[in-house]
Amino acid sequence: MEHWQPVVTAPRSGVPLILWIEDEEAPPTYPVTIGAWVADDIMGRSYWRVFSGVYRTHCYFDQHIRGWMWLPRAGRA
Repeated sequence: MEHWQPVVTAPRSGVPLILWIEDEEAPPTYPVTIGAWVADDIMGRSYWRVFSGVYRTHCYFDQHIRGWMWLPRAGRA
């Protein structure tokens, strides 16, 4: 897990991150993708909103996130 951080250390501020997802029941299309922490005031739940496909998002919880990384800064990718 080189450079991957445990999900418990991930920022919950809504900043986009690189997420490594594992879900045996519903394997993600892209196991390494971009997502952000979202607090849903209507449902009273918080989750990882993951961007994938055209106009689609998926929701995952901490148990699905194997690790995270910061996005590279512009010009350093």
